[in-house]
Amino acid sequence: MTIPRETIHESMYDTGRPGMKKSRMMLLPIVAASIPVWTMPAMAEDDADNFQIEEIVITARKREESIMKVPVVATALSGEHLDQFQTSDLSKMADEVAGLNLGSATSVFGTQVSLRGVGTSVLNGSIDQSISLNIDGMQMTQGLAYSIGSFDMAQLEVLKGPQALFYGKASPGGVISIRTADPSDEFELIGRAGYEIEAEEKLFELVVSGPVSDTLGVRLAGKFSDSNGFFKNEGVAGGLGAADPKYDTVPQNKTWMFRGTAVWNPSDEFSARLKVNYADVEIEGAGWGGQMGSCPDGTAPTTTPFAFLGGGEDCVLDDTVYSVALDPDYFPGIKNNGTPINASEQIFGTLELNYNVRDDLILTSVTGFYDLDQESMINGTGTTLIGPGFPVQGDFDRKDFTQELRLTSNFDGNLNFMLGGFYQDASMDFLVDLPVNTAFIAMGIPLPPKLAFADHHIDIESVSLFGQVLWNITSELELGAGVRWTDEDRTHTQLNMFPTLMGMDPVATDLAVPKLSSSNWSPEVTLTYTPTDDLTVFASFKQAYKSGSFDSSGQFQDGDDSSFGDERVRGGEIGLKTRLMEGAVNFNIAGYYYRFRDLQVGANDVDLEGNIVIHTTNAASADVYGIDADVTYMPEGVEGLTLKAAVNWNIAEYDEFTNAQCWGGQTIAEGCNQLLDPNTGLFTAQDISGGKLMRAPEWAATFGFDYQTQVGSDMTLALGGNANYSSEYYTNLLLRDDMIQEDFIKFNASIALRGADDKWELALIGNNLGNKIVTGNCVNAPFQDGTIFSATVTGAPVKGPSGDEELFCTPERGRSLWLRATVKY
Repeated sequence: MTIPRETIHESMYDTGRPGMKKSRMMLLPIVAASIPVWTMPAMAEDDADNFQIEEIVITARKREESIMKVPVVATALSGEHLDQFQTSDLSKMADEVAGLNLGSATSVFGTQVSLRGVGTSVLNGSIDQSISLNIDGMQMTQGLAYSIGSFDMAQLEVLKGPQALFYGKASPGGVISIRTADPSDEFELIGRAGYEIEAEEKLFELVVSGPVSDTLGVRLAGKFSDSNGFFKNEGVAGGLGAADPKYDTVPQNKTWMFRGTAVWNPSDEFSARLKVNYADVEIEGAGWGGQMGSCPDGTAPTTTPFAFLGGGEDCVLDDTVYSVALDPDYFPGIKNNGTPINASEQIFGTLELNYNVRDDLILTSVTGFYDLDQESMINGTGTTLIGPGFPVQGDFDRKDFTQELRLTSNFDGNLNFMLGGFYQDASMDFLVDLPVNTAFIAMGIPLPPKLAFADHHIDIESVSLFGQVLWNITSELELGAGVRWTDEDRTHTQLNMFPTLMGMDPVATDLAVPKLSSSNWSPEVTLTYTPTDDLTVFASFKQAYKSGSFDSSGQFQDGDDSSFGDERVRGGEIGLKTRLMEGAVNFNIAGYYYRFRDLQVGANDVDLEGNIVIHTTNAASADVYGIDADVTYMPEGVEGLTLKAAVNWNIAEYDEFTNAQCWGGQTIAEGCNQLLDPNTGLFTAQDISGGKLMRAPEWAATFGFDYQTQVGSDMTLALGGNANYSSEYYTNLLLRDDMIQEDFIKFNASIALRGADDKWELALIGNNLGNKIVTGNCVNAPFQDGTIFSATVTGAPVKGPSGDEELFCTPERGRSLWLRATVKY
């Protein structure tokens, strides 16, 4: 009997406590000392046949290897398992991978991903994510790419820890790798329809696959979904530029996705695989259910009679939002007639060519392209009664061309190698437009027609060379050594678009640092000991980095510096992977420690004109260390049952961060006592050394089961359930007490009845059954007074009239209940 591929997990979980420096040094030896306890002789061949766990093959090192024997901490999930719980987007993956946390964000910023507490904490569309996304060999690092829905997948791999050697410059925290389904050997037609009760979401999928000739196979897949939204919107317009919301449930979401795959095998020496994807996503209404999560001083205005946060706003994160639309009469040129919108179109794909130079030497070429067009408009200050002082709207475009070449050996001897090169040519354009509410201008309030109007252009050119040597010192001991060299140039041009309002040409801004150049060496050394087929012990040392870039979410003046520097990481892991109880148990454990330097972090500020300014800076250093452990068990007495669990203990804290921004309203006594501004007499920074990183829970765990049994003569009943637990974590960089997501647990369950040979399936799927509304991202600003009228005082002995800033949070989806039918031919 075998366990399906989707039930096997490999993961490594964190351990550590703040302030206990010795525990970090002791961590790896402790894990190493535990290894002999699990050493056991290989099980007999006859016994293994009864409960042999099916081998999982992953490509963590750009070659196909058993997950049991590769020296990488990874979780692998099959497409069948993801379908079981209707995993239609990447945010749902956090239920399956302990230590993975995804925070939603509005506008161009996209999903904010953290793994082991390492992730991007800044709302900046031109920053690379710390966890890169790889789809069929195409590397993506912009947050909007993570919004691509997932369907018709073959396998998903989450690789933890730095992966620079094989995946390049934007993977200091890990990689999420997706391999979509290839053409089938025989003709196949799959149709699926689903209905989700809570959001009244309709889902339709169609797959046509099969051989066209003896050498060519084709697969065409399409998906459409239409959701009415899962948050109630009870906002009511109260004048001054506000309009009643178009929808009473949000966000309204329509998604079209298409994928075409062609695989050509004209000979034993050559093969080609072409993947082309198209995704069109339109989200209307209060984007992502964004809402006020904390109002320390209440909602009543303090400096004006304008009730920006009226209309019943309770400042509680739940399934009800209070959001108004914008009246176009007060916002000339507003997008989508004043209804908030986020619409994106993404076209991307890869062409993979493999040529066997000889039987033991293969040359691989992977050509990738990515084209993103996005437009957005949101209520800039989250008002819940009257119109905002300004909306935030813009257009974002990104284009990437990538080319990778690899030469990989598979010699029979003790030495093997991989040599490769990579080239990237990319560009980003971001038009930032913040028009002012003319209702306030008509009152005689001295405001400009726009707070910001700028067009940012960023060019990226990157070249890297990489190589690895694998040396089998003995038949049981392998040494791997490799390095990646990367050279990159980035340039930033900002055009001041204000002159265009008067019929003149835009004017280029004289930025202090218009170009960044970096060169980096990222080595990796691994030692893998495999005394039996059922035991692997490994240790690794890795370095990685993430490119510096430029802020592009606001408008800069001549002489301003929009740049921030590279992020670097160095550290290692030691782990054990083993099969026990004659193959009925898979157990894995690993410890890790990494030191990050110049960690890229971000925070929000408000300038003198009331404009929300987003800064990205480099923290001095941060430590991330812990333990990953997981187990999969197939009880001998219950055929068809699989139990699984994974736990992560993780400490991710700033070792030194003395110039962190203060939150608005923070006093000297509350810690805003660094970097005195001699012009104002106010402090501008706080010391959060020893504080935790954003989205970095100390404990995370997943638990689950799968059970299949025969019903009648030819039907199968499939049951599944899992739970995802997270301890508390910060949702904002600035570490205020109310910037915490409390601990939570989510429960998911599924039941499906399948016909003979899986020709049909009826499924009932429930996710987040307890309807836990949680968030991974909150933005701070003086929303209480509409930002432009705020009287917040920061870095002083006492607070100003506006008190502390409020928090605007973007929650994850609550409960979903799916009815789904699938037919196959």
